[in-house]
Amino acid sequence: MPEPLNVLVAMPVHEEWLARIRAAAPDAVIDCRDPITPGEKLPEAELRDRTVLFADHAPANAEALASLRWLQLGSAGYQQLAGLPLPDGVRVTNGSGVNDVPIAEWCVLMILALGRRLPQSLRDQAACRWDRDVTYQIELRGRRVGIFGYGSIGREVGRLCRGLGLEVWALSRSGFEPRPLRFRPAAADGDSDPEPDRGFGPSELPEFLAGLDVLVVTAPLTDETRGAFGARELALLPPRAVLLNPARAHIVDEAALLDALRSGRLAGAALDSHYREPMPPDDPFWTAPNTIVTPHVSGSTGSPHFSSRLWELFAQNLDRYRAGRPLLNEIADRDWR
Repeated sequence: MPEPLNVLVAMPVHEEWLARIRAAAPDAVIDCRDPITPGEKLPEAELRDRTVLFADHAPANAEALASLRWLQLGSAGYQQLAGLPLPDGVRVTNGSGVNDVPIAEWCVLMILALGRRLPQSLRDQAACRWDRDVTYQIELRGRRVGIFGYGSIGREVGRLCRGLGLEVWALSRSGFEPRPLRFRPAAADGDSDPEPDRGFGPSELPEFLAGLDVLVVTAPLTDETRGAFGARELALLPPRAVLLNPARAHIVDEAALLDALRSGRLAGAALDSHYREPMPPDDPFWTAPNTIVTPHVSGSTGSPHFSSRLWELFAQNLDRYRAGRPLLNEIADRDWR
């Protein structure tokens, strides 16, 4: 007999999926509340006896979750759990796979926009200036994109880029083999685990960077990836290269990136995660050369598909949890604590 489920959902509710879950687990206690904000404490009575939590953030008084056995995050990132007093033995799964398609589409959009120097084209249009400079007339086919972090987002980026005729390189610390215990939405199509044209390990970073036209950062923020790209690493990129960061700002050193853009050692950047959010009006990246900033929206959490995919993941994992089967997207304890 599986243990009784006492579930707290602190996510926007998808009524259709909630009804399916209640029907599949009629004996479970399932309560829904507003999302937990960072640093928020919840009444202990609301946390007592909970065995499952579905949320983007754990409460600051996580020690009250003494009965918690499993936490399903809505986000792919999990650095928000660091330092929280969650009980020993709790299992953590993330939302990897939910945002793959919109983030990969954002990357393709930015590769095209930076390659065609869209920021300058828009300034020319605003100034009624006619400029047919050759730098506006590049083609993507045959260029090389390098993906730093070949998880589910990185693989989707690789799949779309290959369809555009780009050569795909990837650097990963965990290899390039298919990953059967990763979430793949039922509506997804195509090859979910495309192999890169060339794969690299962490020790091969210099060779990886030196051959790129586009660097896409899709790794999670960890102790190993924080500050992974400083002045030395950015200098290894060819001057023609552009950098895309839909992941976490602090993977790339702020001062080094700004200097590389201003000096012309880097041809451009597209940034969706920022050192300060919201970005203040005097943030230097607003006006950095050939740079596009978006307000942390590459994952399209406002899309009508986002909530459905996230609840699909939770429902699949809840079925697995009740049956004692391995969970999808499980994060090793050493990586999130």
